[in-house]
Amino acid sequence: MANSKNYNNLSQVEPSLESQDYYSDEAFEAELKHVWYKNWIYAGRDSELARQGDFKSLRIGSQNLLLVKNAQGEIKGFHNTCRHRGSELCSEEQGNLKSKTISCPYHRWTYSLDGELIRTPNLIRTDDFQPADYSLYPVSVKRWKGSLFVNLDKSEIHSFDSSLDPSPNHLDSWPLEELVLAHSYETKILCNWKIFWENFVECYHCPGIHKSLCDMVPIYQRTFVSKQDEHGWEKHQNDGDPRFCGGLKHGAKSWTTDGQLQGIQFSDLTTNEIQAGYTYLQSLPSVFIVAHADYVRTVSLLPDGPETISLKADWLLAKESLDLEQFDLSKIVDFGVEILKEDAEVCELNQRGVKSLAHKQGVLMPQEYDVVNFHRWLKSQFHA
Repeated sequence: MANSKNYNNLSQVEPSLESQDYYSDEAFEAELKHVWYKNWIYAGRDSELARQGDFKSLRIGSQNLLLVKNAQGEIKGFHNTCRHRGSELCSEEQGNLKSKTISCPYHRWTYSLDGELIRTPNLIRTDDFQPADYSLYPVSVKRWKGSLFVNLDKSEIHSFDSSLDPSPNHLDSWPLEELVLAHSYETKILCNWKIFWENFVECYHCPGIHKSLCDMVPIYQRTFVSKQDEHGWEKHQNDGDPRFCGGLKHGAKSWTTDGQLQGIQFSDLTTNEIQAGYTYLQSLPSVFIVAHADYVRTVSLLPDGPETISLKADWLLAKESLDLEQFDLSKIVDFGVEILKEDAEVCELNQRGVKSLAHKQGVLMPQEYDVVNFHRWLKSQFHA
């Protein structure tokens, strides 16, 4: 692309990844190593670990992790692995450690909530065994605006702030730490994790797949994500038509089934944020966040294998919104779930199709410029 181009869309077609990259075990293992085990991965909300001893387990690829809240209110991360002979420590997904210790169910080695080895029942002592040398394997944990992220890479070659796109302060107008979880939706999608992200970052598919979304966001009906996508966008920049300048359709205020606010509008939003109707932040490869005038939605994914992902969506609102007499959560959730189900269906279609012996590689059209950007990001991970 020429440096003088002042619009986002590609000015020529680009090749996609090779088809085998979406289903081969070799590609998947390489991506686990270079992408999922090197980047900051979304691990849920810190409100899930509210009390001392609360824990949750998290699986990223083959790696089983354990998050625990200690006596100081810190959330500690460890590999869910005993230092003795490698047994899994906690098999439950979530709970509370009543003893306020982490005890291996195999030989009962016991650790503090800070990961220190404090008891080794029935052990015959030797001079060369020092319990202080056998603390749990640590995992980096970052708390950000009520969300938790983990990083398996000891060197943390990717800084946390750089992982938030476009910037860590992009959602500062929303009181994310104060919001409460109103609803969760979980599902399995039979597609490679990259296919999910490719679908997310382009709207070339939107007119044929997302009828309600395109009605709510008219520029999506034109296959564009933002006004700068289109060549010659400048001639429409001041006309206020959402088909060209983006934002919600006239009269709509939020992404709900009727386009109206269901919760209380957040008080610190700027005029531009209110008029836009939606503000995105993403952290590859595991989560994107969409902030609206009255609620926030997080959508996170983890790879279960080359052709399956686990997806979870959480809807976050101010507690005061949940107490409103006329509050109808279904108008918020139904709108979002419809979009997720539509995307899941086409992602699975895409996954099944790329396995054709005849299809070695696809081609990316002008509106799919952010798919190209995603591929560039992916390739950069192998040279970090």
